[in-house]
Amino acid sequence: MFTSMSVRPAGNLPVELTSFVGRRDDLTQAKNLFASARMLTLTGMGGVGKTRFALRLASEVRRQFPDGVWLVELADLRQGDLLTRTISTALRIRNESSDPLSILVDHLRERRLLVILDNCEHLAEACAVLISGLLQVAPDLKVLGTSRHVLGVVGEQVFPVPPLTHESTATGLSEAMVLFEERASAADPRFRITEENREAVAKLCRALEGLPLAVELAAAHVRTFSAAEIAERLAHTEVLTATERTRHPRHRTLDAAVDWSYRLCTPEERRLWEQLSVFSGGFTIETAGGVCLAAEPEPTVVGALIGLVDKSVIVRINGTHGLRGRYRMLEPVRQYAREKLASSPDELLVRRRHRDYFFRLAQLGLTDYCSSSDVEWYATTRSEQANIREALEFSLSDPDAVDTTIEMATALRPFWQQSGSMIEGCQWLRRALDRTTEPTVDRAAGLVAASILGFLAGQTGEARTLLREYRELITRPGFDDFSVITPFASALEAFADGHAHLAFEQAEKTVELGIDRERTVLVAEAMALSALCVFITNHERAEEITLRFVHFAEKLGVHLLHAIALYPLGAVRWRQGDVVSATALMRKAIHLYQMFEQPGMVAVCIEGLAWSDAERDPHRAAMLLGAAKSIWRYSQMRLPQAAVQGVTSGIEAQLRQHLGDPEFAQIFATGQELSFEESVALALGSGAEPKPRARKPAAHAGLTRREQQIAALVAQGLTNREIAAKLVISPRTVDAHVEHALVKLGFRSRTQIARWFSTSEHSD
Repeated sequence: MFTSMSVRPAGNLPVELTSFVGRRDDLTQAKNLFASARMLTLTGMGGVGKTRFALRLASEVRRQFPDGVWLVELADLRQGDLLTRTISTALRIRNESSDPLSILVDHLRERRLLVILDNCEHLAEACAVLISGLLQVAPDLKVLGTSRHVLGVVGEQVFPVPPLTHESTATGLSEAMVLFEERASAADPRFRITEENREAVAKLCRALEGLPLAVELAAAHVRTFSAAEIAERLAHTEVLTATERTRHPRHRTLDAAVDWSYRLCTPEERRLWEQLSVFSGGFTIETAGGVCLAAEPEPTVVGALIGLVDKSVIVRINGTHGLRGRYRMLEPVRQYAREKLASSPDELLVRRRHRDYFFRLAQLGLTDYCSSSDVEWYATTRSEQANIREALEFSLSDPDAVDTTIEMATALRPFWQQSGSMIEGCQWLRRALDRTTEPTVDRAAGLVAASILGFLAGQTGEARTLLREYRELITRPGFDDFSVITPFASALEAFADGHAHLAFEQAEKTVELGIDRERTVLVAEAMALSALCVFITNHERAEEITLRFVHFAEKLGVHLLHAIALYPLGAVRWRQGDVVSATALMRKAIHLYQMFEQPGMVAVCIEGLAWSDAERDPHRAAMLLGAAKSIWRYSQMRLPQAAVQGVTSGIEAQLRQHLGDPEFAQIFATGQELSFEESVALALGSGAEPKPRARKPAAHAGLTRREQQIAALVAQGLTNREIAAKLVISPRTVDAHVEHALVKLGFRSRTQIARWFSTSEHSD
């Protein structure tokens, strides 16, 4: 039921799959520091356990954040300009806006939540600038970062994460020994620390200086060696000491542990380990087989991969939503392998194979986007977006691959559009186009692709400049193949200028030329634009044109195009007065959109449903408009929004007149408060209508335990003197605690404290 969906998510902290060992005093100290800080950065070398420490710390303070604790993983992000969008994605904000920062700020401004930024060091400057700005405008936001060094945020509190205790005692095991035993018993259930192996384990943990990653890597080998044998091998000078004398001893120790695991691998496993470091965001068996080099065919790659998983070098992650399972390395292990690969003769070839593999994946958008394989194409491309970015970045650095870069970014145009990444697509294309001015066919294709993305995202000025250069270029001999896409780009330009009739003519020209030349993607996109144009112009052929698009999509068996086609047909039916058919068509479109991530098009459909409800249920219509307005703010797809704005404005005026401005504003605001999932449920009629809900204040709001205790007594109506007598403390002390509570809560009176306490989690 809808009511079960109305509980907002409490964050995205992952479930702990293994036990958390030790660090009780460290956690207490870190929590005390965090209580009075807006930004706490956990620093330390790779492998010291910063991420795990951050997750445990966050889980222990999560009740202080009613709007959730959110983990943002940055290890696979290389572009600082994508940081805002990455945070928005982690916070489940459907933020495809051309101004993602304002959307993120609006989301955070009145929420009490904790954001964990994991692995910040390679984006230190971008993180520092963004975090500083967010903390200034979002007073109830707290940030917990992990980094190998200080970020430099104003007001930043730093907490160096120490290794586990590793000096054994006469009365018990050190933290490192406990961790070794637990991880070793996972590898071999028979393993226990006994009197016979206790000293060997203690020696090993001392040699590893209590570094959690090093201990875990060593413990994984108990299936092959005894604890004494592991300790003996770690004691070898050439294993324990890195060659760089300036490197910190703990870095040498970690490298020694990873290097020792590397030495235990077979030559095939070592080579594969190095080559797998080219992947960003993980990989599948298929991608590993397609990119990595093997002495023999694929079975050798698979066999080496199994060996690396067995040695805990690689971790398997189960697939979701029907996707295959993925594999990835811990970042310190990956960085170790990248250093090895950098000195290998395989490096350039492997990186080019990686680029070429994901170039081929990008090209699937030219075929699978308009086929019955569109759901799988979209899900696969989405899951490999980090690798696509890695491939594009490498390709930009290859002076011999400029045209390949442009071709790859151009082929990704359908994905940029359907994933709401039009602006990112434009940026990649512009970077590639800036590398060369040669008047090639690839350059022409890149220019027109970038202009199309720009028009769709509402960046009309830049799009027009790109299109102008494109038109000048294709006047040269040898550019005849662009006769189909040129009228489509012109149609988008005309539409952006408000000339819907001209846009329709150019789109129809594209359909006619595209069908003759079997250009399915362009035909489908032109049909979509034609269908939109005939609706907003109330064209006499509106029913015919919109039905043509639906039948075209059905014939191809394309889920996404079918969803796109259903909306204009539903809009035409609404204009004809058939609200039952209009409602059914738009709800069916929303169902299909759930296979993808299309907030903009879902918002269009929700607005259409509001049109249908305007006369029969004005209250519901007003709420749907509010929900659509909220979703629109997170979409880059400006073209359809602009197309229906006139109709929606008329419906809004009608509802205001019927309900009155105050009631309309209240209902509209309730709709805006809905999450995306709640908005969809309301649109589909799958639950009870939501009620306005007040934001619940934070449970503790930074109050100390004594301040909370006194706040509870204030809520009971006791005076400061009565509280002092009850707690056996001086009235002056009570006065000070009450004053501190007022300052922290931002209140001016004891009555406000009482009201806050009665509505907070303390009253549950």
